[in-house]
Formats: sequence, C-alpha cells, structure tokens
Amino acid sequence: MARSLKSSHKKFKKDAKDTLYSGIDTKKKKVGTRLTCLEELSNHLNLPADILAGAPIITATGRNEICLENYKGIIEYNSSLVKVQTKACKICIEGKELNILYFTEDEMRITGFIKSINYM
Repeated sequence: MARSLKSSHKKFKKDAKDTLYSGIDTKKKKVGTRLTCLEELSNHLNLPADILAGAPIITATGRNEICLENYKGIIEYNSSLVKVQTKACKICIEGKELNILYFTEDEMRITGFIKSINYM
C-alpha cells in the first residue's frame, strides 16, 4: 500500500508570503527624482539645505559691504580683489579699496566699493 505524497511546500510558501507582506507594496516603483541624504535630512529637520551642505552664503549690503559665510580659505587679497575658496567653488570679489574688516573660521566681512561678485 504505497501512497504518493504530494508536497504542499509551494502552497505554504505562497500563503506565508501573502500574510507576511500584507499591507506592504513589494513591487518596485520608479522614483522620479530621488533626494540626496542632505536634502532628506534638511527636510526632516526643517532646516535650509545650504546649512547642512555648507554652501556659501553671501549677504550684500548695498555696494559697500559683503558678509561671506561658509568659506574654506582666502586665496588672494589686495585692495582691488578678494578671492575666496568655498566647498563648491571659488568666489572672486572685485572692487576698489577693498578691506577685510574681520574674519573667523566660517564668516568674513568685506568693505569697500564692490564692482562685481564672480563664481569661478
């Protein structure tokens, strides 16, 4: 009396998959635009992305004063040109009688008659 046993492994595997992942969409979706880690973090913390990324922030007050934040170092400095290195690029400030009033590790204030601000 030999009985043939039929494996029910496939049926149990299918039932387990249906119950294990119920409520979760396991199909891969195409993502149109993915956010970078810094963008996701800044959105989650409600902070501007430039703060986390260390982007340079330039605040000009008229044509006589500039406050530059998030810079790495001063490349060149004289009365007609101030060239500064940032994480993203070099910033060149041209003018007359330019003077760096003060600078700290991450901020500097430049005064004088400012003709142009160039990103290189």
